[in-house]
Amino acid sequence: MYFCPIRNQFLRPPSQPMISNAHGQPSPPLEQPSSVKNSSTRVPRNIVTIPHSHSNGDALTKIEALFEIMVDAVSAGSPIVIPYRRSINAQAFNPTASASNPRDGRLMDSVHFPGRNPQELRRFEALFRIIEISHEALLSGTLVTKRNIYYQNMELFRSQSVVNEMVDNLAFTLGVGRDDLNIVATAKGLVAGQVELITRGGSSINCAESSDSGVLLPSISSVEKIDFQSVKWLLVIEKEATFRTLSASRYYTVSRAGSGILVTGKGYPDLATRKFLATLHSVRPRLQMFALVDFDPHGISVLRTYRYSSQRLNHEERTKVSGLRWLGIRSTDVLSNTVATQGCSANSQGSQSSQELSSQESVAYSVDAFQDERPAKRPRTRRTESHPSDYTMPLNERDREKAVNVLRDICATARLDVTEREHKLELQRMLMLNIKAEIQAVDDFGDITKWLDERLLSHSRDGNSH
Repeated sequence: MYFCPIRNQFLRPPSQPMISNAHGQPSPPLEQPSSVKNSSTRVPRNIVTIPHSHSNGDALTKIEALFEIMVDAVSAGSPIVIPYRRSINAQAFNPTASASNPRDGRLMDSVHFPGRNPQELRRFEALFRIIEISHEALLSGTLVTKRNIYYQNMELFRSQSVVNEMVDNLAFTLGVGRDDLNIVATAKGLVAGQVELITRGGSSINCAESSDSGVLLPSISSVEKIDFQSVKWLLVIEKEATFRTLSASRYYTVSRAGSGILVTGKGYPDLATRKFLATLHSVRPRLQMFALVDFDPHGISVLRTYRYSSQRLNHEERTKVSGLRWLGIRSTDVLSNTVATQGCSANSQGSQSSQELSSQESVAYSVDAFQDERPAKRPRTRRTESHPSDYTMPLNERDREKAVNVLRDICATARLDVTEREHKLELQRMLMLNIKAEIQAVDDFGDITKWLDERLLSHSRDGNSH
């Protein structure tokens, strides 16, 4: 578009359409950057389109191939056999087993009709019903929850756990993800923060305008775009209570580390929460992601589930958040200001306390990375009044069993990375010192924001220096 002084009007090249305003006058060129307008009053937009796999077509093809096998078997008067790879009972799992009892925790099996007994007949009927529901959902393009499958067929499945296991095993057998079957779990995870989710239906979920309890995480397959705005960090919180406290105070906007996102899976995370975080990490790999969990074996197990996924769902795509960093709490947070004392004379109390503290530090920080050594003597300790370390508790039998199981999983890894060695060392400290602590061990009379600010800013500086 250019101005002609002879005609006293704007002219355009023949290949460009004329664009006029309401008064019939030519509009200014459209090449002006939109970010100049109202930049001071609008939140900067940082929209990313979410890539999605096209495995739904593969799942539909494989399901219809199963139907063809069934039809052929009926036509030939032969028994119907559906291949089915099922989970192995944890007690019977042998990590040194071969193809019939593989390392991935799945056992090759099949479901027959007619069944050899009533139990097998019921299992065939239940599996066939799930295949049928998945086929209908894929053809119609709708999503169905595992909860709905159970409630529509309660007499057949008898329990929700049967549906959960069969859906996961069917997806594994077909070599697809559970979402590719158009079967999803009921929303469990929560999110709050400076982020907006734009669904495939065109609606938007502004997580900053949520209630104090946050927003239920939708299935990532229903999200088309994500507006990260000016987010600097993301914090995954093990406990829902801590999440709600931080969400109510809008910590994601007032943090000294900048604006952020809060997420919780309410303990052990479901698949939807893990996929949501893994997708965010995939499309925004430079976004710093941290985890806040209890200092106990279950907390470390939750952390490892987010970072390394789980054995049962290891076949699912995008369930691992390899960039997730452990913010806390650790043994250093619990033991940093512990005061150690011994029953001794007043004259030598100071020197002996110093020696005892040195002994405890030696016990806590000199654990061999590959051996389970025990100290000859554990010093007695007491905590200062009103100190966060008062929240420490002894491990119970369930804690110790969990710690041993997690250590076994870590040691099964061929080559430990720095993060896994850290997890192993912290678990050994828990066992040797016989202590555990909850997230509240680092708060200041219920306020954990100061501790979080210090840790987030410290990690931010470390990240920028590399």
